[in-house]
Amino acid sequence: MALRVALVTASLAVLGLLALEMSGSAPRIATTNHSNDLGFYGLVPAGGTVCQPTTLTSDSARVLTLIGTYGYPVPEIDAKFISNGRTIASGRRPAGGPQGNVFVPLSYPHGPTASGELCLRIKGHRVAIGGEPVAVSPSSERVNGQSLGGDLALVFLRPGKESWWQMLPTLVERFGFGKAPFFGSWTLPVAVVLLLGVWAATIRTLLKEMT
Repeated sequence: MALRVALVTASLAVLGLLALEMSGSAPRIATTNHSNDLGFYGLVPAGGTVCQPTTLTSDSARVLTLIGTYGYPVPEIDAKFISNGRTIASGRRPAGGPQGNVFVPLSYPHGPTASGELCLRIKGHRVAIGGEPVAVSPSSERVNGQSLGGDLALVFLRPGKESWWQMLPTLVERFGFGKAPFFGSWTLPVAVVLLLGVWAATIRTLLKEMT
């Protein structure tokens, strides 16, 4: 009897912790440009503009990047995402705050996912933007129109804060990416059912062996 109580209690505790974790709300990533902030490779003079080719997903509402200000407050930043010569989304971050990770809002909703470039105009003193070194190419960053050897590290975030319960449809869809295609978008539900089956079989075996 004691073993049954212990197993039931442990199972309920695990489920409770899972529900608690899934209920936590936080900003969620829409996508990144797959560059890391290994150093400051986007050096932008006062009043300058830096542009980085990237993709803006349909659920992106703001962009996060690492900005160094040489000890000054973060200057005002205007953002534009341009695709095929047309501004898809824009935003403005007022001046103020310390250097570090900086959020710049983007107008939302702005339509379907599009490829183009994000341009940040620095309306104040010079700044350095985090990124990683790359060879100069059409896909590297441009400062005041000149291509430089660097990629800015950009993280696009979904609007507001979301719990993992709210993100569940997205998790189900993305879990199947890169996995065996036997179940498609059902890969995560099938994996959960199999895991619960193993869990139930393990508990049954323990009860049988200990009684």
